[in-house]
Amino acid sequence: MATETGRMLLRRRLAIIGIAVVALIVIYYALAVLLGTPVAESPQVIAHRGGRTYQPENTMAAFSQAVDDGVDWLEFDVQMSNDGVLVVIHDETVDRTTNGAGAVANLTLSDLMALDAGNGQHIPTFAEVIEFAAKAGVRILPEAKSPRLYPGIEAAMIDEIAAAGYTERTVVQSFDAGALETFHRLDPNLSLCALYGQGDLSIDAVQPGDAQFVCPMAEMVMINPAMVRAAHAEGRQVFAWFGRLENATAMRAPIDLGVDGLIVDDQRAMTEVLGR
Repeated sequence: MATETGRMLLRRRLAIIGIAVVALIVIYYALAVLLGTPVAESPQVIAHRGGRTYQPENTMAAFSQAVDDGVDWLEFDVQMSNDGVLVVIHDETVDRTTNGAGAVANLTLSDLMALDAGNGQHIPTFAEVIEFAAKAGVRILPEAKSPRLYPGIEAAMIDEIAAAGYTERTVVQSFDAGALETFHRLDPNLSLCALYGQGDLSIDAVQPGDAQFVCPMAEMVMINPAMVRAAHAEGRQVFAWFGRLENATAMRAPIDLGVDGLIVDDQRAMTEVLGR
């Protein structure tokens, strides 16, 4: 009997602790919203790797689907083939996203184009995606992926963006501060975005330099909403991206905390959250 009473007391204490934790979280976010920057008038919908929920990532099918779904931006990754052509693929190897194997840097454009990137899709070139975006009238957020592997990738990306006359509708992003500095040195008119990863709870974690945008993880923003306020105080816009928690409920939190846009796999869910 005494044991049963003890268990009941323990359950009550745990329930009280649980309620207190939830209350503290609610108060924390309420204060963050009240003290933070206002909710963006029109948060931008940015299709991560083309919005990979509905089509194979970083393919023309994904980009086309995202445009049909009404996104504001296409986000994707840029690397370089062995013969110096800029291609759109996320991993340093083709193993995960195609029916082939090997490092992107070791394969020629012909090798890469022969691979199936999912549902019969090919690996697009950077120029191909820019041309598509220009015709669709959508802005682009290309990431210079693994720039250490591709000497000269910054200049090559700048040349292709400029050749398409798309500089004003492009923001180039990177985790690599050195690459951002190179982009800025080569073309001061090109807008840049500093990327942040897991554990980066401050925009000081990566020096954004002259980057007009910062892209922290949405999960980190939810832990430390002051990141958004700090970026806005410096005149930078904030585009957040999700690591693992992307869903309709999670999307609402960073929007309420004032981010200017979300980079999402499921663009349809975000447009529903925004009521578009």
